[in-house]
Amino acid sequence: MTGIKYALRWVLALAKVVGAVCDTMAQQEKPKRSAKKAYTEAISLYTLGLLPEAAEALDVAIAKSPTYANAWFFKAQIFKEMNHPEQDEVLSQALALDGSAYRKGWLELAEMQWTSGRYESAKASLDRFVEGGLDGVSQQTLEQHRWILAGVEYSLEAMATPVDTMAVPVPGNLSGKAHMYYGSVDLSGNRMVFTLDNEGASLAADLGGEDIWEALRLPNGDWTAPKPLRGINTPTNEGAPAISGDGRTIIFTVCASLEYGYGGKRRGKGSCDLFESTWNDTLQAWSQGKNLGAPNSAGKETQPSLSSDGNTLLFARAPRGLHQPTDLFVSHRLAHGGWSTPKRLEGAVNTPRYEESPFLHPDGKTLYFSSDGHPGLGDLDVFVSRKLPDGTWGEPTNLGPSINGPGKDNSLMVMPRGNEAMFSSDRETGWDSFWTIPLKEEAKPIEVATLKGVVQDATTLAYLEAEVSLLDATNGQTIGRTMSNGEEGFMMPLPGLGSYTLEVSKEGYMFQSVSYEQEEGEALNRSPFKAIAMDKIEEGQGLDLNAIRFQYGSATLESTYQGDLERLHAWLLENPGLEIEIIGHTDSIGSVPYNMQLSLDRAESVKGFMVERGIDEGRMTTDGKGPLLPIDTNRTEEGRARNRRVQVVVIR
Repeated sequence: MTGIKYALRWVLALAKVVGAVCDTMAQQEKPKRSAKKAYTEAISLYTLGLLPEAAEALDVAIAKSPTYANAWFFKAQIFKEMNHPEQDEVLSQALALDGSAYRKGWLELAEMQWTSGRYESAKASLDRFVEGGLDGVSQQTLEQHRWILAGVEYSLEAMATPVDTMAVPVPGNLSGKAHMYYGSVDLSGNRMVFTLDNEGASLAADLGGEDIWEALRLPNGDWTAPKPLRGINTPTNEGAPAISGDGRTIIFTVCASLEYGYGGKRRGKGSCDLFESTWNDTLQAWSQGKNLGAPNSAGKETQPSLSSDGNTLLFARAPRGLHQPTDLFVSHRLAHGGWSTPKRLEGAVNTPRYEESPFLHPDGKTLYFSSDGHPGLGDLDVFVSRKLPDGTWGEPTNLGPSINGPGKDNSLMVMPRGNEAMFSSDRETGWDSFWTIPLKEEAKPIEVATLKGVVQDATTLAYLEAEVSLLDATNGQTIGRTMSNGEEGFMMPLPGLGSYTLEVSKEGYMFQSVSYEQEEGEALNRSPFKAIAMDKIEEGQGLDLNAIRFQYGSATLESTYQGDLERLHAWLLENPGLEIEIIGHTDSIGSVPYNMQLSLDRAESVKGFMVERGIDEGRMTTDGKGPLLPIDTNRTEEGRARNRRVQVVVIR
């Protein structure tokens, strides 16, 4: 927030005047000598940083001369710096005594009234500021006026609309005498990690003030009592965790302390850095965390949000220096495991003021965040922004008074299904705890299911570690990428409607492509499961490609995205020593000679596709089997579709 610095300039100047204290405010009754003496004493105490004592000296001055406007303005300045609950009352009294001496004071008062929910009073104070005209007013002050006015006008309009949804405390055991905030849920929606400030609460005396805790949601909807995470927490402060969809990676914030640094063996770059911790199955604990590297700077990086596949990171960054506003940045995981140089989010999200507490929904297209730079109900409000087709973020929408209020509102997280939000608030108890509220339609993300599965060796049935990618089958856009972790398998988000391809790859194995369809009007399968068997690369081993699209009755490939061909091309690049035979197959519609030639021509088209993209022609031979080797009945359309395929067989 903008500080009230009107007193500091002239207070320090007054301190240099020998033998007198000049009145900079005109049109006020001359203060008594004893009042001036107390005022001068307040200046001395203020310059020493003794704010409470300076305020007491000003009380003496005001008691001696109640209309001493300078003393009232000075006291308002001190109360602002102390965040005293009576700061607006004191400033209001000063302005009542001399409202023209410091016109900007009306703006400062309007901001205080706005952020405390007194919107009508804030509008009246803004009107008083404008009464004197705007000629000669600095551009910075005009910007401040426009900002406060936009917020007050939004607030008056929002509060005139009835609130039809109410937040309630989350059920279960997530309450008590400890502050809990900055939460994150995994893709199941049943596991939450969050910051717990244990200072003064005596829940875990061996840990620091802020630490990372977790809670689980039971089948009845209740949350278990929180427990600290093993491995991450140290005597320094750890917080603002972001958990990946599969629950195996956490990115969190550490701000260095003089006594403990970044905690344990961790090293940092700036005042606050982001660290990555992974789950260790053997130790049944989290790693202490390593510095992310590129996303961190000499400034301050905090409040991360991790995409469900763990490959996209959003966070708040402030440049080096005190009281610098934060913007939202994005970084992407690189192939070698590091992170790209972060970029400021493009679009309409960031403002010259504060943006923080991002939450990227598993749909990858809906961003929730907090800001005081967009019109709101005062201080930080929670907003939602949608990703546009060009990759930028659209104009944010305020989530309204059912979630936001005149104070700081943040720590919002939305469940994968998109119908429920949780946020932290100190309402009612004075302790920050989690509340839940149903989301209105206009604030909901795309509904997301959880695609689960395992990858196994087709012969031994041993569980494999393999890379799993989910693609939009219509354009090849990657929706998510993760690793299948042995018997635990994999988990990734699946948007409700569309055609998808699940691509699985592992060194030494034939690749696999599995299709998944979700048509409009069908009930969303919330937890589809895929067991994927992979064959080792061996001479004679083959795989069927059913998704290659040819023009009807032709060997000409359709010009649309061809996922199977793109994956085959990538696989041949990854295995440069392989030689393959490409075999075309058809259904039984038409004559055998016609289908034999068509199948061979289609195999040649596939070979040509590979050659055009740099694959050595000598690594590929072709054949056509027509309708002779069906893998399904030719009596149904579904069976005929399966029989129309291209087979790839390893020959060396």
